Amino acid sequence: MTKLKFDTLAAAIEDQLRKRPFSGVIHIAFQDSPIFSHAFGLANRSDNLPNRLNTRFGIASGGKIFTATAICQLVSGGQLSFDQPISDILVDLPPKLDSTITIEQLITHTSGIPDYFDEETETDYEKCWREKPVYLMRTANDFLPFIQDKSMKFNPGGHFSYNNMGFVLLGSVIEKVSGKRFQDYIQERIFGPAWMRSSGYFSNDRLPENCASGYIVEEDGSWRSNVFSVPIIGHGDGGTFTTAADIGRFWRALWNKTYFGNEILSKMTSLQTMENPESPNHYGYGVWVDELTGQRCLSIVGDDPGVEFSSSFYPDSNLQITLLANTNGSLWHLEKMIRSEIFSLDQE
Repeated sequence: MTKLKFDTLAAAIEDQLRKRPFSGVIHIAFQDSPIFSHAFGLANRSDNLPNRLNTRFGIASGGKIFTATAICQLVSGGQLSFDQPISDILVDLPPKLDSTITIEQLITHTSGIPDYFDEETETDYEKCWREKPVYLMRTANDFLPFIQDKSMKFNPGGHFSYNNMGFVLLGSVIEKVSGKRFQDYIQERIFGPAWMRSSGYFSNDRLPENCASGYIVEEDGSWRSNVFSVPIIGHGDGGTFTTAADIGRFWRALWNKTYFGNEILSKMTSLQTMENPESPNHYGYGVWVDELTGQRCLSIVGDDPGVEFSSSFYPDSNLQITLLANTNGSLWHLEKMIRSEIFSLDQE
């Protein structure tokens, strides 16, 4: 990464925001120094409270990387192995799940287990909670009835198929092995060492200060909160609240080997599987890996009703691009433009 024209980048972002309004935070840092860091829109529409740089946003599936980091940490400590069958640890699994499914197959989305929300066939996440209210989704076991009578999608290890339930089960594995509640383990062993003091798994009916509400905007411009559209508290498959600064702290802690050594870090952040042979979307352990710009990029993303999130880290140049939003529909266009602008500028 050579010289960046920061003024041009800012102008391009502002132009995009005029075309498509954005509610959230954009944070871009190069060599640990912010080059663009701004908040937009409202954290609370009812009280007209603005988003700020220290606002905590839900990040949906972006939280899967914390579950993966915890699993890798337990492997590093000798409490787990990647090739260990989960049936050795979780004894009350649904009867149709294959008993040979391993930790590694869950963490790379190659297990073949049925999903409580299958993103290959379903698009309406809110539909999950029409018969099972979100306020009942407080533990990993609360998700098991969704797959209790479902058959395997394919044999373990068959191919990549993005799977939320696999990470819910990994959350249960963390609880069984550590003896701690999943959310407490992540708080103490992942957020704590990285000094991520604003991050947590907060119950939606007891949100602390500086948390953005998620909003679903209808076609007519009306809006509603996402409080009845996502589980009341995050689990192994996501649902963390965090800030742009804390995400930066996590990337630094991960790359500085705060959680485990180079061998496991290398496995976690290198290609383990791919979405399909034609796709540029490769996957490590809980993180997307690509080299579309000519250098390795590690990415985490999340998309729920009223939530959008993307954070990319380029370790070779120490570039971070993080966007957090509390509405749907504008983040992905903005993120694509920012990446394109940065790397086209870099080539000048």
